[in-house]
Amino acid sequence: MRLPLAGAALALGCARQAPPPPPAPPPPPPLTEESLAPSTTAEFQIGPIKETATADGAAVFVEGTVRNVGSRPSRDVKVSVEGLDSDGTRVVSVDTLPTPQAIAPGTSATFVVRLPNDPAVRTYHVVAIGR
Repeated sequence: MRLPLAGAALALGCARQAPPPPPAPPPPPPLTEESLAPSTTAEFQIGPIKETATADGAAVFVEGTVRNVGSRPSRDVKVSVEGLDSDGTRVVSVDTLPTPQAIAPGTSATFVVRLPNDPAVRTYHVVAIGR
């Protein structure tokens, strides 16, 4: 009786075994945080404005500076000059491009426009827009 049991045990011991499971995947890398660089912008400040009448008094030149007080160079800068009456209503307006167009942080560009010498104009409003 031992022989049939030995044969059965031998048959079970020689049976094909299942392959070992595949190795576990490596763990994901640890999560880390990095600081983002601060956002940079070109911001403009209008410097002193000077008004000069032409010799015949028919027109005035308005000139001034645009300073980039932002943290990156500017481009595509446009300056708008408006002549306002005593109520703040726009009487005349003109756009121009400052020189130079690319204004590095901490540097300035100049502009000059020619406007009709309208006696209603009491003050000027100047805005610079760019990227």
